[in-house]
Amino acid sequence: MLKLQQMMRAMRVMSSELELSEAQFGELSELIGIASVIVDSDGAILSINEMAAGMLGFKAEELRGTLLTRLVIDGLSALEQVLKPGRRADNPELFDLVFRGRSGRKSILCVIPQYLDHSDGATHSVLLVLSEKTSRSALLQTLQRSEPELQQFSNRLIAAHELELKRVSSELHDGIGQVLAMIKFMVEDAARHVKGGQSDEGGRILDETVLRLREAMSEIRRISIELRPSSLDDLGLIPTIEWHCRNYQNAYRDVHLKLELNAVEAEIPVALKLDIFRIIQEAMNNAAKHADASTVTLSLQVEHANLRLRIGDNGKGFDLDQSEHEGGVGLKSMRERVESTGGRFSIQSAPNSGTTVEAYWSLVP
Repeated sequence: MLKLQQMMRAMRVMSSELELSEAQFGELSELIGIASVIVDSDGAILSINEMAAGMLGFKAEELRGTLLTRLVIDGLSALEQVLKPGRRADNPELFDLVFRGRSGRKSILCVIPQYLDHSDGATHSVLLVLSEKTSRSALLQTLQRSEPELQQFSNRLIAAHELELKRVSSELHDGIGQVLAMIKFMVEDAARHVKGGQSDEGGRILDETVLRLREAMSEIRRISIELRPSSLDDLGLIPTIEWHCRNYQNAYRDVHLKLELNAVEAEIPVALKLDIFRIIQEAMNNAAKHADASTVTLSLQVEHANLRLRIGDNGKGFDLDQSEHEGGVGLKSMRERVESTGGRFSIQSAPNSGTTVEAYWSLVP
């Protein structure tokens, strides 16, 4: 069991370093084949993946926000000790719990606890890995097999995160930073004119400064929207894509954009909307900045209970095998987004033959 606890500690540390939410951490644990639930100090379920919920006869969404303790019919004292405020151990003891599921059937599960670290240094939640008592060795083998994949996944997430931080840093330095520096000099110049009795000239400079401030506010709004478009929550994915395409056409006037949006907003799962938008951003930017494409086609539609996303261009393309070998962060990021949400991802490209990125998600529950 030592190896199992070491693996869980590694996942816990990765969660803290990457600032994963409880829901994202639950999804990650399910990806590598383990059942997990995250609870707060009161025993309320913050996140539970489908594998863990299925052990109790529920869907995950039915249990989020409820008290795990209400399902425990034996072993509650051991659970309460783990959840006790201020309690902390690097190697908390695993224990057994007896649950009563939806149908009333009793389930005896082995529970492996791990405390989750938070950015403020406090511990507010506990990860509980659930395993049937007869499956402990199988769970250990699953974690051992998944260790290399988990490390690669962590490395790719960190690389993508650092790339995004670099992009935002460049935007702030080259855009906002320079505008604010200009505004500073203009205000100083206006103050000097006013003190020198040249109030008219000082007023004229201040009027220009107001215009520069408006430009800075617009730039900040643009960066903010790119980081997380509020229209995704307020209006939905389709209007957000249309807004992005209008901005894209204004920025790349030499690129002809063909837009095919045949999906209905209500058909698109909420959990997919941000990932779909990020994939569109990445693929379209690649087409304009790296592929030298003159035509880009964006298609989002529902076909035979599948949501299909396709972004194609007529650019210079690339050697797909070489790109995969060298590990382009953008391509891997798109693939990770699709596959981590249960979709299928494919990309077709060759030198001088353009590039096509496709993703499919099943809409059948």
